[in-house]
Amino acid sequence: MLGALPALLAAQGLPPAPPILPLDAPTPAELMPLRPFRLERGPGNSRVPFDWRGELQEKADIWVLEHGAIQAEGILLLADRIEYRIPDGHLIAEGHVRLEGPDLRLRGERLQMDWARRSGEAWALQMDLPPTWTLRSSHVSFTTLRTWVFDEVDLSPCPEEKPGWKARLSSLKVNLDGFATLWNARIQLGAVPIFFLPYALYPAQAERTSGLLAPQLGLSSAFGSTVGLSYFQVLGPSLDATLAPEYFSKEGMLWGGETRWHPDLTHQGSFSGLTIHQRSLDAQRYRYSLKEVWQREDGWQLTADVNQASDNLVDADFGRGLGNLGATNFDSALYLGRSFTFGSLSLNAAEQRSFFSTASQGDPFYSPQFPASLRRQTLPQAEFRFFPVPLLGPLYLDGGLRLGRYAYKIQGSTTTPDERFAWDRQDANTRLHGRLGQWGPFRADFEMMGRATHYSATLSSPVFDPDGGESGTVVNPATSPFKVDGKPADRFLFSSHLRFSGPQVGRTFKEVSILGYHGVLKHVVEPYFGVTGTSRYGGVGSLPRFDAVDFIPGVNDSASGERSFEVGFKQHLLGRASSGTGLADLLRLRVATRFHATPVILSDGTYKKGWASVDTDLDVEPDDRWRLSLRRSSDLAAGGSDNSLSLDVKARSGGRFNLAYFSTGINQLLVRQQGLQIGGVERVWEDRLRFEFSANYDFRTHGFASSSVALAWVQPCVAYVLKYTHVALNTPLVSGGREDRVDLTLTLRGLGDLFSYRR
Repeated sequence: MLGALPALLAAQGLPPAPPILPLDAPTPAELMPLRPFRLERGPGNSRVPFDWRGELQEKADIWVLEHGAIQAEGILLLADRIEYRIPDGHLIAEGHVRLEGPDLRLRGERLQMDWARRSGEAWALQMDLPPTWTLRSSHVSFTTLRTWVFDEVDLSPCPEEKPGWKARLSSLKVNLDGFATLWNARIQLGAVPIFFLPYALYPAQAERTSGLLAPQLGLSSAFGSTVGLSYFQVLGPSLDATLAPEYFSKEGMLWGGETRWHPDLTHQGSFSGLTIHQRSLDAQRYRYSLKEVWQREDGWQLTADVNQASDNLVDADFGRGLGNLGATNFDSALYLGRSFTFGSLSLNAAEQRSFFSTASQGDPFYSPQFPASLRRQTLPQAEFRFFPVPLLGPLYLDGGLRLGRYAYKIQGSTTTPDERFAWDRQDANTRLHGRLGQWGPFRADFEMMGRATHYSATLSSPVFDPDGGESGTVVNPATSPFKVDGKPADRFLFSSHLRFSGPQVGRTFKEVSILGYHGVLKHVVEPYFGVTGTSRYGGVGSLPRFDAVDFIPGVNDSASGERSFEVGFKQHLLGRASSGTGLADLLRLRVATRFHATPVILSDGTYKKGWASVDTDLDVEPDDRWRLSLRRSSDLAAGGSDNSLSLDVKARSGGRFNLAYFSTGINQLLVRQQGLQIGGVERVWEDRLRFEFSANYDFRTHGFASSSVALAWVQPCVAYVLKYTHVALNTPLVSGGREDRVDLTLTLRGLGDLFSYRR
């Protein structure tokens, strides 16, 4: 329960952390060189079996060292006074005693020991245990430096003189090569005892050691009483595993665990997961995650990030940790690749999973007929790209080849069966690009691409109608975009883009005073003009829209059949507070608009032409505390618009505040989102009181999609956390449109969550 031993504590990490040394603790290197031990007979240091330093006095067979240190066979002893009796090898150290050795750091007021046998006893001692624990005892006896018996022990990971919590034991026996036995352990929160354990036996090796970890206790109105007991198993010097079952009186047994490996500096990874057959839902819920990073010295790199879950609330119900207000990630990716002198080769697989509501909210994805979730899978994709090579003076040639298999997997609901659609795609492209010329402040850039793509299957019906809706094509906007079971197709495209950039125009304003800013301002504007053309493919309405290769295959992110020109301005506002400093980029603004001379396909299967695709980016950073960002993008080729306005503020106390407005429609899934996000952390009273909050308000449903508020009172090594969580989401496993939860948790440093209550 206490986790008070070096083995138990070191077992929590790979590799174990080194001991934390007191600030005033001299190291053996600082004390050296000590006076050497010589073998010849006679008076002086030849009569003692150790090296030494200090003020030496000799009285017959009693050897006394004042304010000194002795060292032999990896043992270092410091004290105000060290007395060594030469005939029997008995040693007495008094005043500021410090004994150091392998896996040993002890301080006390008095030490008596048989130097040859390394046995003895000490009083009023303090022992440092890795990584951060401190043991205090009135008395200890030891037969070797590996076997100790402590009386009246206080144990705590808190460095303070009066720790926030500590464990008191009547007796503790430790064999660093075997086990530790403790009696009458009482955990005290301040001066109040909150837990009692009459007897316990634990492994005590200084290395990572297999054994039981601290149990978890909790109480929840939803899940009942909670009891968890974890077991840690060492499987090698760089491999271990933890089995963490947890029993919920109302819901049954939750099986969880984690395996970690770190064989060398270039390779590490972990696997964790949990599963439970929940009684109240009569359903199996699970969550697992695989992390793997392998960076070989020859340049090959392998990374894996695999995440799977039965539903999007399993982490909220059974996940570990406190104050985790971030969104859960259910995406997975696998990458294997290497860069060469002439290009790069890679193999990647990926899956993006989206969970949806079963309640009607006025959107094709939010309807009783729509499935519970959608998986967008790359199974896998091989890609080769050759790096740009000089060709025709200032122009460069590059290109690439992609071979892949892709799939949509639709998980059905009560009214929709499961469906899966897969197809192969081969894509090759080559691109010529570079600067055509520079005439004073004027510049011309050119880009040209040829692309050939083969699809083994297309959409069963022309969802993205090539006739602009005139044919009266009827499709189901909820499922038709993912039914890729039509005939094969070959697409050939040619695309080009020409851009002219004008001269930068700037003006300097001296002695400006505005909104608290005093100094010099400089405004710089750079205009540009571009023309884009991409050939049309007649079957574009039947092509699946999996990624950019499908819906914006041309240069300059252009769609099939696009004829457009764009006008834009890049602007910078530079500031300098004093003549001795350089100009800082206080504000950046880019405004661009595009006119489509020919119709461009939208995501809903219709076409539109004219002025559109307005992109606006604004960043304001007057200092290191404030940041204001504005994003607006209206892209007809992608079928919608994105708008966002965010404000980030950093407080001098370490807190932060974030506010964001967003409205989005640019995505392959046709989901429209609009809302307001707010979040932040506030720290007051010297960081003793922490307030963390996060909320997401959905303008379409006129309510909070999710929100969480956590209030924590933090003392040295102790935290009291009160957290409120609100989720407005329907899934096949959770009925009703919302869930509100309150968690009260007591967390102790070194032990984790000792107690939690949920309602």
